[in-house]
Amino acid sequence: MKYFLFKCLGDKSNDDYCFTTDTPEGGVDSYDLIAGFRLSDEYPDGIEDVVLRLEDKFPGLELASFIGNANRLLAFSVSAAQIITSINQAETETIPFTLLNSKGKVHSKDYVFINPVGSWDCINWKESVCERNAKGDIKSYEKLVFSREKLVGAPHLFRVKHKTSLYLFSETLVKALLDAGHTNLIFSEIEIS
Repeated sequence: MKYFLFKCLGDKSNDDYCFTTDTPEGGVDSYDLIAGFRLSDEYPDGIEDVVLRLEDKFPGLELASFIGNANRLLAFSVSAAQIITSINQAETETIPFTLLNSKGKVHSKDYVFINPVGSWDCINWKESVCERNAKGDIKSYEKLVFSREKLVGAPHLFRVKHKTSLYLFSETLVKALLDAGHTNLIFSEIEIS
């Protein structure tokens, strides 16, 4: 099965789409949304209301299927999230949030953060060119190559182990989202060896 790297910035050629560099406020920390933790374990008493703000410096207000962002958060419309959770065979949490415009008024309540729990060991270290920290996590990379053998049995959406802010989507999931007409989704095919 083919896999694609998801670009969290969204379609930067379309300035009409909503985009933000802001981090969520309220019941969940942005790090928790990119680390792969099971949020029901991190917040056993439940998650307070979460908001994500748009900013004046990015004037786009069009509600696409994905809210492009600089924090590598998976901020999807409820309808796109339903496709993702129905196809993905791994544990995937959804965290509803309210999208506020730059004036602090509600722009939409039809979005959720997708949280694929955990990560998948899939990097071909011999072929990749990267710098790692003492714990083995990737600090920076010039080239990431993924292992064909390690991808066998991978779910349709997962985080990359050692770089949990990177998300891989299967060809099946990409096709389902695009065939349903979802917007602001940018994928690039990964190198597999």
